[in-house]
Amino acid sequence: MGQRCQGPTVLDHLGPFTTNSPVHLLLLLTQRTWEEFHALVGGQQRTIENERELFATRMMHISEVMSLGIRINASWGLTHAAMSLLRARYEQTVRFSWLARQRDLEELKKYMLYFYSKSRLLMRGETAHQDYEQLVGKPPPHWVTEPLTKQQNSELRQWEALDLRTMAARRDSLPGFTELPIGKEGLEHHYDTIYAQFSSVSHFDIMSLELIRLHESNDGHLELKTDDHWPGLLILQNSQLDIIQCFEAAHAYYDKDAALIFNGLLLDWYKLVGQMDFPQQA
Repeated sequence: MGQRCQGPTVLDHLGPFTTNSPVHLLLLLTQRTWEEFHALVGGQQRTIENERELFATRMMHISEVMSLGIRINASWGLTHAAMSLLRARYEQTVRFSWLARQRDLEELKKYMLYFYSKSRLLMRGETAHQDYEQLVGKPPPHWVTEPLTKQQNSELRQWEALDLRTMAARRDSLPGFTELPIGKEGLEHHYDTIYAQFSSVSHFDIMSLELIRLHESNDGHLELKTDDHWPGLLILQNSQLDIIQCFEAAHAYYDKDAALIFNGLLLDWYKLVGQMDFPQQA
């Protein structure tokens, strides 16, 4: 069974917001993060040996695709799209790390059972049943429609009972995989600045409109756009999330001692943070 992500080809088409040195170096650092991860786990095209590795590989594949989406959109100044993706990327990192740091399988069981709860939710109603039968050629499986007791329904929905901020805080309180700084990077403090703020973009509320304003162009015309610092900031935040998740994935699911590699990447990231020029409100 092979797994492949076409990252390098996509990154041949980055836009003009990546020309200044710190942002360009951040993009190189982020790509190096994923290259180090793939090298550690056997390459982007490899044999997947077991269900545990398949589980992690699918999660990491989705995360890399989202990371690529953020970089591409931010590089072209498609800022609102990049903001919405970064919100999702933050949630991915929190949930992945929460599962990776567990000492038993209880949270993973909740995660897996939620598939049945979500499927039942999506398939409720006669119209959904008809659409399914028309598409698949047979009625929905019995488990999608069979009545559940209150206790059974509660068990299937345990995963959604923990809100994301609480999950991030509890994740931060769990032991990391190393005493190096990479093992101590917190996620909860990003909840307001990434998840809550960019939820406005995803939900299209009034705050999303306030992020885009009239600016005077070089030729004197007024144009609607976001402030120029946003593409670099979004690429910066995404890079940190990638470093954290790639490290924890390599350690927790592929049994690789990768602390020195990813700690070095994190230290390089902090050096680039010091080179970024953001206004105070960023």
